[in-house]
Amino acid sequence: MTTEESDARVYYRVALKLMALLGILALVYAMISGFLSEPRTSHVLTKSVDITALAPGEMLEVEWSGRPVLVLRRSEAMAAADAAFVERLYDPGSRFSRQPRAYRNDHRSAAPDVFVAFAIGTDLGCRLDLVVPKIAAEQGWGGGIVDRCRGGRYDFAGRVHDGQAARRNLEVPDYRLHPDGRVILGETPASD
Repeated sequence: MTTEESDARVYYRVALKLMALLGILALVYAMISGFLSEPRTSHVLTKSVDITALAPGEMLEVEWSGRPVLVLRRSEAMAAADAAFVERLYDPGSRFSRQPRAYRNDHRSAAPDVFVAFAIGTDLGCRLDLVVPKIAAEQGWGGGIVDRCRGGRYDFAGRVHDGQAARRNLEVPDYRLHPDGRVILGETPASD
């Protein structure tokens, strides 16, 4: 082996070792900078919905984050119907529901007279319609919210009736009630 060949081998060895060292340093830098950087937060858009003109027994549907949301102003008759038909519900305690922890109560909301949920059935993702207690009494139930595809029934708190194709209650989004009569969609409840 000549001196030139020996010098070339040393040169290549040194070059390969330097490239390996640079690769390791780049990897260490990426890992350390990932640990030391501030976490990225996802920004959720909020939407304000004025419900001051919503009378008891009326429902409003709005679009938020690409999904329909229903806002229902419950009447006393609706609350009475929910209480009378609670034994017919699949998950009356909302143990399997998707909702803010602050709204794990009998009415599944921030206030007994206002219910907010995504306006999509939990079976096939179909839109929903409101059936008031007066009309529902003729059909032998207390009324509530009905799935347009299969007719799945939910009460006025979005809890699914037993014996339906749907097995989950309606999903309640993050929201809070503002004292001036607005629902602020996308804001986390204070006690959550």
